[in-house]
Amino acid sequence: MEAPLAAAQSQAPKAVLIVTRGEGAQDCPDSAALAERVRAVAGGNVVSAEPGSAAFETWVQVAIARNFNGYSAQISTSGLRHGSRTLEDVGPSCASLADAVAVTLAIFLDPYASAPPPNAVSPAVRSVRPPASKADEPREAPHPSPFSVAASAGVTINVLEHAMPLLTAHAGLQLRPRWSLSLGGGYVLTDATTSPGGEVELSLAYVDLGACGRALGESGGLRLNWCLAAMLGSLRGSGRGYENEFSKSSPWLAAGVGPDVVFPITRAFSWILTGQAVLPLVFNGFDVEANGSRSQAFRPSSVGGLLSLGVRGDL
Repeated sequence: MEAPLAAAQSQAPKAVLIVTRGEGAQDCPDSAALAERVRAVAGGNVVSAEPGSAAFETWVQVAIARNFNGYSAQISTSGLRHGSRTLEDVGPSCASLADAVAVTLAIFLDPYASAPPPNAVSPAVRSVRPPASKADEPREAPHPSPFSVAASAGVTINVLEHAMPLLTAHAGLQLRPRWSLSLGGGYVLTDATTSPGGEVELSLAYVDLGACGRALGESGGLRLNWCLAAMLGSLRGSGRGYENEFSKSSPWLAAGVGPDVVFPITRAFSWILTGQAVLPLVFNGFDVEANGSRSQAFRPSSVGGLLSLGVRGDL
């Protein structure tokens, strides 16, 4: 029964391995080093680290990243054998994760997969796939929830007359790993503007629908998203001291665009820092009458902004 083992060790590999390492993961093995580990575990020449050296049946990509929770490896395969898996490890170094990835790939690329049933395979062949120890084996990452909720507080600039506090709340839906939608709203605390003859008290409440795309970072780690939102709300004004004292609301429509940065706290909770340029599309405001003449008390600025910090939780 030693002939199949010797043939597997000498045959040309049918799979190629490509490893990418994110920032902070340079202590993890590169393509050549990880391929050597896989061959040692499998006991055969099952994988190559040279993509251009031959025509391969299976392509294996391993993306290794480091975040606040430790190390993670996203394994993706295509071609004759295809699939995906995510491994995580909370250890201080990449050693345990590298061992687990090597074992996982060796099992996946098992050169004896088409051999006779296990009871016809010699003990020597079965022993070429040693399992990782329970203590060192990283945990497989659970599938992330597609739903999230967030609440934040911040400040608006040039949205009302002065810089004012802002409160927001949103519900999110993850469509794909890099794309998401959110629905929510905000409330800008009461502001006031004065003009000859009196004062106008201002407030703004709005709802928004946003779409975000990830620009930098990986799932589960620090990441940067770019977002675009449509904002629809009600701008309320109450004039006091004028000849035409009033209390009325005007439609408020704007577009918001800018980044948000996600800082993981735990697996389920993250800090989220948001900055947006606010571009009014409707310039409704309030006019007043004083001393027999009509004048403008408030009109939205052509460009405003908001900055907020909050907490997001995955459901």
